[in-house]
Amino acid sequence: MTIDVDFEHYGREQLEANTDAISILYEASHQDVIDKSFYDLGRFVERIRSYSKAPGFEFVIGRVDGEPVGLALGYALPVNARWWAALTTPSEPELIEEDGTRTFALCELMTHPDWQGKGVGHQLHDEILYQRPERRGTLLVREDNHTARRAYEKWGWRQVGKIQPGWPDAPHFDALVLDLTRK
Repeated sequence: MTIDVDFEHYGREQLEANTDAISILYEASHQDVIDKSFYDLGRFVERIRSYSKAPGFEFVIGRVDGEPVGLALGYALPVNARWWAALTTPSEPELIEEDGTRTFALCELMTHPDWQGKGVGHQLHDEILYQRPERRGTLLVREDNHTARRAYEKWGWRQVGKIQPGWPDAPHFDALVLDLTRK
């Protein structure tokens, strides 16, 4: 059974008006790490405000009966994207060459715990990615988040390396990519 989710697409102009809903979803879906400084709610909000300045920034809130149940957000990687500068594993040059239209960085995909395991995350994933003009997506998944990793692999993502973002307390992540031209 597929849950009937209503999707609302937003740009940077609507970020502040939706910060409360985003914060509620973040806190609920990150209970296992919220006590670590990198995952602090205030720091998360700072990061998404920074993301919102990037070209092609978009976020999608999924709602059921008007209540937020999930969120997806990201932006188009610009030329010379800092995203790939954080790679800690060797990579082929063509992997990290960006032209501003090639890759959508899916920075967050979260589902409220009450709605996990019901297909909401997959619907959000497809809603944000397959309406984008970019040819591929990239995301980072925590090395210890086996549930998310299994889902991403099932949806066609493949690992291309490991990344440690530039914040001093940032963990290592697995970097994944997905061809968006195949859907």
